[in-house]
Amino acid sequence: MKTAAKWGALGLAGMVLLGIMYFQFWNSITKVKAEADQSELRTLFNLGRQMVKEPQRVVIKWQGTWEGSGDAEAAAQHLSRSLQLPSVKEVEENGHTTYRAIGEKDAVNVRFNWQEISGDQSYVIIQLEAQTPQQWDSLADLQAEFGEKMRDAGIDAKWNAALQGHVDDRTEAADTMNRIEGQLKGILDAVPKETYQDDTTVSNAYQVPSLKTRVRSGDTWLNMQVAVHEDDVRGTNRVTIGLPVITIEY
Repeated sequence: MKTAAKWGALGLAGMVLLGIMYFQFWNSITKVKAEADQSELRTLFNLGRQMVKEPQRVVIKWQGTWEGSGDAEAAAQHLSRSLQLPSVKEVEENGHTTYRAIGEKDAVNVRFNWQEISGDQSYVIIQLEAQTPQQWDSLADLQAEFGEKMRDAGIDAKWNAALQGHVDDRTEAADTMNRIEGQLKGILDAVPKETYQDDTTVSNAYQVPSLKTRVRSGDTWLNMQVAVHEDDVRGTNRVTIGLPVITIEY
C-alpha cells in the first residue's frame, strides 16, 4: 500500500510539473506573439510618420468568434469588466441581440461589440482608436492586452489596424499613390497584388514578406493595403494605410 501511495504521489507531482511546464510554454508563446504584433503595429506608426501629416487617426480592431453553450451575456459582461470597460448594454442590431460598451482606457477610445449569431455562437469586435501620436504607446500596450484577454475568453481573435491622415498633395489620387509607392520601396519590400481605382480613389494591396500578419484574398495573401482618396472638403488627399487590410472608410 505504501508503494502504491508513493507511486501515486509521484504521478501527481509529475502531472503538476507538466502543468506548470505547459503553462510556462503557453505564456512564452503568447508573449512572443504579442511582441510580434506590437512590432508590426510600430511599423505602421513609422509609415505614418513618413507618409502623412498630423493629425493622424489610428484604429485597431480585434475580432473573432466565440462559441459556447453558456450565457453569452454573462460572457460578454465578464470580458468587458476584465478589460476595465463599462458594463455592457443590450441592444438589437440587424435582428441580433448585441451587447455593447463604449468607454476610454489610457486616453484611448474603446468600442466593445458582442453580437449573438446563434444560440451557441457570437461574433466579437473590439475597436481601439487614438487621435494623436501621443497616444500611440498606450495603443500598442492595449493592443497586446486586449488580444490576450479575448483569447483567454475563448475567442479566436485576429487583429487589423489602419492609420489615416492627410497630405498636402492637391493632385489626383493616382499621382499621390505613385509618390507613396516610391517611398515604400525604400522602406519595405512591398509587392503589389491587387488594385482598385475610381474617379477620386486609388487603393493598392501588397504582399510584404517581412510582415507576418496576413489575410487570404482569393488564391493569394495580403499583408498591407494603401488607399488615397481626394477629399473635396479639405482640398487635399487623405491617405489610409492598413495592416493587413483596411477595414475603415477611406
